[in-house]
Formats: sequence, C-alpha cells, structure tokens
Amino acid sequence: MSSPPPRNSSNRTPGNRDRASHRAAGLPRWGSGRQRGIYDGYDGDFTLADVLGKPSYGLADIAPVPDLGKTRDFLDANGGNLELNQFDTDLANIAENYDAKEDVLATYLQGRFQNETLRIVGGLRVESTQVNMFGNRVDVVEEGGTWNGVVLDEDTIFATPVQVRHSYTDWLPSLNLRADLNPDIVARAGVYKSLARPSFGKMAPRFLIEENDEGEREGTFGNPDLKPYRAWNADATLEYYFAPKAVIQAGVFWKSVQDFIVDTNFENGTFNGIPYTEATIPMNGDSARVLGLEASYSQAFTLLPAPFDGLLVNLNYTYTDAKGDLADGRRIPLPASSKHNFNAVLGYDKGIASFRIAGAYRDSYLDEVGPSAEEDRYVRPHFQLDLSAKLRVTDNFTVFADLVNLNNAKYVAYQNGPSTRRLLQYEEYKWTAKFGVKANF
Repeated sequence: MSSPPPRNSSNRTPGNRDRASHRAAGLPRWGSGRQRGIYDGYDGDFTLADVLGKPSYGLADIAPVPDLGKTRDFLDANGGNLELNQFDTDLANIAENYDAKEDVLATYLQGRFQNETLRIVGGLRVESTQVNMFGNRVDVVEEGGTWNGVVLDEDTIFATPVQVRHSYTDWLPSLNLRADLNPDIVARAGVYKSLARPSFGKMAPRFLIEENDEGEREGTFGNPDLKPYRAWNADATLEYYFAPKAVIQAGVFWKSVQDFIVDTNFENGTFNGIPYTEATIPMNGDSARVLGLEASYSQAFTLLPAPFDGLLVNLNYTYTDAKGDLADGRRIPLPASSKHNFNAVLGYDKGIASFRIAGAYRDSYLDEVGPSAEEDRYVRPHFQLDLSAKLRVTDNFTVFADLVNLNNAKYVAYQNGPSTRRLLQYEEYKWTAKFGVKANF
C-alpha cells in the first residue's frame, strides 16, 4: 500500500511556528488566512549579545533577554541573511489559511404608538444567513511515524481540502416601552430576542494535528458546526432627571441564552473523525441564565459659578450573575462575564478645552473551560486608569492626547488549584500615549 503524495515534506525544526487568523464583521462578512514566512536560521554570526536588553517584566528577573528595538534594527539591516523554514511555513499556511463568506439578508417590520406620556415601539426582524467556508484538514506525521501503513523517513505534512456550508433563518421580535411618570422621572422596559454569530476565527474549518513517533496527537481545531448564540432578553430602568444635564438611573436585566460559545480543552477523544490526545476546540454550551442590576449617576455641573461650570462626573456599576450549563452537565460561570463592573469618569468640558480621567474595574472572569473545574482558566480582576485631553484650536482643528493604562495594570490568568491558584500567564504593558491633530471640513 502506498501513501498519497504529501503536499509538502522537509526537515522540521520543532518549536518554530506561526499562526494566521482573521476576524471580520459586517453584512456580508469575508474571512481568510494570511500567508506567513517562518524563519529560524541565520547565515552568519548572530548571538544574543547582538540584541541584548534588560528584563521588562516586574514578576521576576529573567535576564538576559533580547531588546525589541535592537532586534528590529538588526533584522532591518540583516534580513537577507535569514533562512526560511519551509516546513513550518507550509504547515502554518496550509493549516491556518481559510476562505469564508457570510451573507445575511434581513428585513424589518416596525409599529409605533405614542401619546403625551407613553410610547410603545414593537417590531420583528427576520434574518436569513448563509455561510460558505473552505479550509484544510492538516495532519503532521513525524519521522518514523506511519501514514496509511507506510513508515515515513522524514517529517511530513498531509493536507485534505474541506468545504462547509450552513444556512439558517431567525425571527427576532422586540417590544420597547417608555413612560413619562412625571416631568423628572422616566420608566423604560424592553423585551427582545437577539442573535450573535460565531467569529470566523472560531468557526473556520482550520485543522492542525501534530503526531509524534509515539502516536500522541495534539490538535487545534476550528469548529464549523458552531451554532449562533441566541438569547431572549428583558430589561427595565427608572431614570430621575433631578437637575439640568443630570440623571440618576437604576435598572434590572435578565437574559436566557442558548448555545453560548466557549473555548474548551479536551483529552483523548475524536473531533470530526480525527483522533487526538489533547485538543482545544470552541464549543457550544447548553444554556445559560443571566440576571443583573445596574446603577449610574451622571451630571454636568453647569449651575456652578465659572470656571467650575465645566466640571462633569459619570459613575456606573453593574452586578451580573451569569451561570451556564455545559453539554456534560457541568455548571460554569458564563465565559467572559464578570460579576462586578465599575466605571468612574471625572472631567472638565468648557469652551475650547476638554479633559477626562477614567477608571474602569472588571472583576475576575472565566476565560477558557478545561476538562475539569481545576483546569478552567480564569483572568484576575483588572483596574485601569486612562487620561484624555482635547483642545479645539479652531472650528476645524482639534489637538488631542490620550494616555492609556496610567497605573500599569497587569493581565494575570490562573487556574484554581486544590489549595492555591496556579499562575498561567502574567503580562505588563505599562502606559501608552497617543496624540495628534484632527481636522474636519
């Protein structure tokens, strides 16, 4: 028995691999992978001393490390001496490249009733979606491995084209009510059905399987069978306008979700007919329930004497209780849903000058589901300070500056172990400055 001809075969250097992915939105949407070149050799003398830098992480001293600026300068001057790793280049491009198109045809019917104190708006939106995707199933068999009964004498890539088509239609009703209870108090309520489609990056038919000479198979999959995230939603708010440009608001919201999407790690299984030892696959959960409360306060202090009449403040807080059920019956927090969120803005806006300092707090949240609760990935609470300023030079020109992450907020991911948390990822970004001129004509 002979094996089918490989798409590519060459010597492979482990650990040097790149990925390409694309995410798009709109009606219609298109997606595709991007061609990449992976270089892991150099024709000449190149050592760490050529690009030596200082550690940039506060967690631990990890010197010696490369300096980013020196590395870029070296590559700009010596890029022609880099050696292409053809195997890993082909592997990344074949496995991660895809073409996808999503067409959505939508129509909407709306009705409205209004009198002096009450307004009711009802509607029905119908969306028909068609998805057409092309990609590759990729198998990597290391030297000494077997493909169709043949023992291979070098690392080899086998690629099989894959095409997936989907079509579905959704009926999305909505009903919104506004009631002016008195000149200063407004009540609002709404009920509606919503739809969120999977991103191309999660549903593209991208398949990568790596198999070593012991038969262990590690895989990364796109999931073309992902269903859209569908939900029934209801909310109600009460607003009190107690002064000019000032409001206090409180509300409650509820959501019933079907087929929420979560990245899931699996061990020793089969996906789309492909056996694996370990795999990460985006999957649909079963159902989820969200119940929350929100409160906000916003005021521009225009009644104060000058120059304090340009001061403004915004505060808002949201509490969310979101739980979901997986297909195996395990109950988890809804991925990417934080229990507590708080934002505060203090600013000044008068005449030609505008200034704001903003703080945003997000509680911890589930980022990725593992085979067990102890292997679920969480992200630690995050608080960040940002600063922005604008100066209107003329009616047509504005000078602006933005300072992001002034307090050097860290990104930390972890797992909840039996007795303590296990650190998975730690990142520091320091602050970022953006400034420029905006022109309007």
